[in-house]
Amino acid sequence: MATHRTKHVTHVKHVTRVTRVTRIASLCSLALWLAGCANVFRAPTPERPPFRDANLSMQAASDTIKLGKTTQADVLTTLGPATVVKFDSGFEVWVYRAHMPRPADAEKAPAEFVILFTPQGIASKMRLRPQYAKVGE
Repeated sequence: MATHRTKHVTHVKHVTRVTRVTRIASLCSLALWLAGCANVFRAPTPERPPFRDANLSMQAASDTIKLGKTTQADVLTTLGPATVVKFDSGFEVWVYRAHMPRPADAEKAPAEFVILFTPQGIASKMRLRPQYAKVGE
């Protein structure tokens, strides 16, 4: 009978330890998720240009990318942080949007530079979209 009680106490301690680890892991995951969401909604402003180098144009930024060779680390070093969308497949899309320096440009959609990275972190496609008038306005 004492053996059964010892096994039960050991099992309860193990379950408590697993539950505690699960809670800690869940809280860490939630904190990382919230931190990621906070960065997603950072829009460029005249004070915060889309690239690390404030004088870099969208075209010049796209010229720095060599498809099939440029890595995420290269892009982060050259262009700076982007809005990142991660897919379950391992692919990532990095988006850089130009800021609107003049109030008159508020009626236009901003220029946008988009890079698709493979699961290995290599740039595979990119698109440069110029500024254009918003549809329906």
